[in-house]
Amino acid sequence: MTFFIWFQFALVCLIGAMSPGPSLAVVIRNNLNFNRLAGILTSLGHGLGIGVYATAAVLGLGFILKANQMVFLIIQILGLIFLFLLGLMFIFQKRTDQNVEEHQHQFNSFFQGFVIAVINPKILIWFTAIYSQFININANIIFNTTLVLTASIIDALWYILVSFLVTGYGLKNFLIERKKMIQKITGSLLILIALSLLYKIIS
Repeated sequence: MTFFIWFQFALVCLIGAMSPGPSLAVVIRNNLNFNRLAGILTSLGHGLGIGVYATAAVLGLGFILKANQMVFLIIQILGLIFLFLLGLMFIFQKRTDQNVEEHQHQFNSFFQGFVIAVINPKILIWFTAIYSQFININANIIFNTTLVLTASIIDALWYILVSFLVTGYGLKNFLIERKKMIQKITGSLLILIALSLLYKIIS
């Protein structure tokens, strides 16, 4: 894996982690209602949940690639369409639902983070779209492990950073005030990445 390919993959993962949603709401709530350690544990749990989905995506797509390359090509194209439409949604969406399920309050911070990642099936679709652009038939275990660890670590580090900022500088209000701008920027980046990946497939 070249550095450019890894950087492109890491950037997509970072955009996914930064997108406002239920996960961000849980991390912020645990930081404000409890303490910074609770937020960090929530972040680590969420990163582990992301790792579960990333592993499932790698194993599933790797099997499909070896069995039928035409099916894999179709998945790649559908993945690009998903990324492109997701970018458009981020740009034009007027509001983001950040409600947190009330029944989750009985879990400790680590498992809250893990559960909020695992119960969201959109994350599996997201990773299928992403990984279909980077997996190849000659990929070895080191390559696939790098993909999984990159997604999991970036996700955990992002929310740990959020935990430090929320408890130290009041990032919650900053994010709420600039939510629309953040969505438009991340949406534009997703569209650009989708187009660049499409060019890669065509060429």
